[in-house]
Amino acid sequence: MSDSKDLVPVIPAEIASKLAKIPMISAEQYQHVGRYAGATVMHVHETIGGAARFAAWADHNPTDFYTKIFPKMISRSQHVDISGTLTIDDAINRLEAQRDVPEADFAEFEDIPQDYDL
Repeated sequence: MSDSKDLVPVIPAEIASKLAKIPMISAEQYQHVGRYAGATVMHVHETIGGAARFAAWADHNPTDFYTKIFPKMISRSQHVDISGTLTIDDAINRLEAQRDVPEADFAEFEDIPQDYDL
């Protein structure tokens, strides 16, 4: 049977000394790395031509633009109502709140015979 000491990887002294020189960052500092990286990418983007160069690239590479870049920019719905409690009145109120909905008169359909040909 192998000893548990055999399972611990041995790091050569040269690598261990290099690892010791890497500065440690706290979790608080680490959460800002993404923001810094994003700012760096935007700086590089502007330095190499910005939107004008990107548009020229997209014009020459429409398939790559529409299949790789554009879909990543389309926002996805963050909330889905799965409770089943949404009524027609709630849906109409939500639609009316989003944009102007023209008023319309609707006839009652109670007196119309309902024949189904299945």
